[in-house]
Amino acid sequence: MKKSIKKILVDVSVITLIIGCLSAVMACSSKTSDSGKTDVDYKYASYVYDDNEPQYYMSDSAAAAETGYYYIAGASGVSDNTNSYMYYYDMVKQEAIPLCSDIDCDHKTKDCEAYISSDMCLSSKIWYHNQRIYMIEKTAEKDILVSYNKTMRDKKEEKTLSIDGYSVNGNKNNACISHGKLYYMLAGNNTIMLCSVSLSDDSEPHIIKTYESTYNYLELIVLYGIGDKVYINWNSGISVGESIYYVEVLDINTENVQRLYNMNEQYPDIADSILNWNSEVSFDKSNNMYFPCANEDKYIIRKLNLDNGEIKDIFTLDIEGTTVEAKQEKKEIKNGEFSQFKEIGDENYIHFYGYDGKHLYVYRGVNISKLVGKSIEEKRIEEKRAAYDNYIYIFDTDGNVDETVVLNKTNENSSGNITLDYKGGDERCMLVTTARADVAGMELSQEEKDKIEAIDKEAAKKKKGGARICVTAVLDKSQIGSTSMQWQQITPE
Repeated sequence: MKKSIKKILVDVSVITLIIGCLSAVMACSSKTSDSGKTDVDYKYASYVYDDNEPQYYMSDSAAAAETGYYYIAGASGVSDNTNSYMYYYDMVKQEAIPLCSDIDCDHKTKDCEAYISSDMCLSSKIWYHNQRIYMIEKTAEKDILVSYNKTMRDKKEEKTLSIDGYSVNGNKNNACISHGKLYYMLAGNNTIMLCSVSLSDDSEPHIIKTYESTYNYLELIVLYGIGDKVYINWNSGISVGESIYYVEVLDINTENVQRLYNMNEQYPDIADSILNWNSEVSFDKSNNMYFPCANEDKYIIRKLNLDNGEIKDIFTLDIEGTTVEAKQEKKEIKNGEFSQFKEIGDENYIHFYGYDGKHLYVYRGVNISKLVGKSIEEKRIEEKRAAYDNYIYIFDTDGNVDETVVLNKTNENSSGNITLDYKGGDERCMLVTTARADVAGMELSQEEKDKIEAIDKEAAKKKKGGARICVTAVLDKSQIGSTSMQWQQITPE
C-alpha cells in the first residue's frame, strides 16, 4: 500500500530535522582528530577533548562532548509535570535541543523520545565516552550499564553491574568513567563494595575493595576520578552530626587502594568544620584536594596537599550562624509545629561548585531566613540590598578572585535566593538550570510567562500543583576577568 503524501512529507521532515539538529553533533566525528582536537570553526575550536580523561568538571546529570554538553533537566521552559529529558547544547549553533526526532512532539510528556525515567538513569548520572552516552539502568532483576548513540538511539546493554545480589549505590558521585573503565559502588547488608569493569572488552566486573559499616549508622562513599587516580571520600557516620572523614586513592593502573588521611585524627579542629564531604569536594592533577568548611563567622574553601599534608585557607566569606547546634535547632523546629523559618547558618545557602582545570567556583545565595518578619521596605533599605544579592565567585587555585558574577531577579529593588542546578562545565562554559523565570539575563519570553500564568490559574481551580519551570543558561568562561560576563539563555524552544 502506498504511503499518503502527508505521511511521506512527515517522514522527510523527521529525517531533515535529525540531520539538521545533529549536524554539529556529528561534525566532531568527521572533523575530530585522534587527539580530540576539532577543526570546526567555532568559538572554542582550540579546545582539545580527551576521551580518556574522567570528567571531574561535570556534575552527575551532565557530560561534556567534543563540541557541546549533554544534560538531563526538566521540561524546557514551562510545564505542568516533573518529568526529566535528555538535551544537547550545541556550542557551534549555540542552542540546546531535546534528543527527540518527532517534529510534532512538545517534549513535555513521557511519550517524548528524550524522556528519562529514574529507572532508565540511576541518580540522573550520565557519561559521554567513545562517542556514546552511558548511564546505569535499574531493572527488577539487576543493574545494567547501557549506552546510546549521540541521538539517544541504538541502545546497547554494555555490562551487568550487580554482583551477588548487591545493587549500585544510588548516592551522588557513585560512579565515574576513567580511561575506558567504569568505577562504581555496590551496596547492601551494611556493606559497600568498590568495583570496576572494562568498557572495551567482554570481561566481567570485579570487586576492588569492600567497606564494612563500622557504626551501622551511615556510610557514604563517593568517587572522584582525575588523571590516573580515583579519589575516594568516605564519610563514616557515628551519630547525628558526628562523622569520621577519610580520604583514599585508587591507582587505576594497579587497582591498589591507599588510605591517605583520617581527617578526624590528623586534623581534628578542621574535621569539626567540614561541609558536604560527599558532594562538594574537588581535586586537581597536582594532588590537591579542595573542600568547604564553616565556623561561626567564616565560610572557607581549604586546599589540602595530599603529598605533604599541608592545608591552606584559600578563599573565605563572612557568614552568620554556622554551628552544629543551629542545624540541630532547625531539625527540632522542622519536626515541631512552628510555621516560620528559624534563622540558620549562611553556609546552607553557599555551594562549592568545584574545579574545572583552571578555576574554582563558589555560589552564594541569599539566606532567606533573614527575610522573615521584615517588611519589603526593610528588605530594600537594610544593608542596601547587598545582603540579598546572589554571587558566583570565580578564583584560581591560590584563592585569587578573577571574577564575581551577580545574579538577581529582573526586579532590581528586591532580590532573593535564586536556586541553581549546577550542571558543571569545562574550560569553555558553565552550564546551569533554574526553576525561576525572572533571573536577569535568563528570563523567559512573555509567551512562556503567559503559559506560567495559565497553568497556575488552572491548577488553582483544581487545587493542586502549578507550573514547573526549567530555564537553561550558559556562562562563557572566555570572558573571565573581562568584568563583562553575561548569561546566555539557551532554553530549548
